[in-house]
Amino acid sequence: MALVFERGYYARLPPAVGSPLAYVDFLEAAPWNLRGSGSGPRFKGVGATLMAAVERLSESLGCEGRVGLHSLEQAEFFCARTCQMTALGPDRGYYDLWYFEWTTEHARRFAEEPGR
Repeated sequence: MALVFERGYYARLPPAVGSPLAYVDFLEAAPWNLRGSGSGPRFKGVGATLMAAVERLSESLGCEGRVGLHSLEQAEFFCARTCQMTALGPDRGYYDLWYFEWTTEHARRFAEEPGR
């Protein structure tokens, strides 16, 4: 499940600084499915599939694939490695959570092969 805001959030990365983006406020991809949760993952790629859907939503909103989000510590690796989002560091104005963002180019590359 993902909660995405369609308005009110803007890109921080060049070349689109100040352009609208889709902002992921919440993303949950089956917590029982995490590695180390006991029995091991039952499904693979759920988070990446959700992020690919967010990229398509961003495209449909006219945001050209741009997506931003603040990550909980346990999801930083997913954002950086799996989604290949750019880390902009901790956001002092948002509980010191790390902020990640996709440029149009990065989002489209991810959408071609999510999670690979």
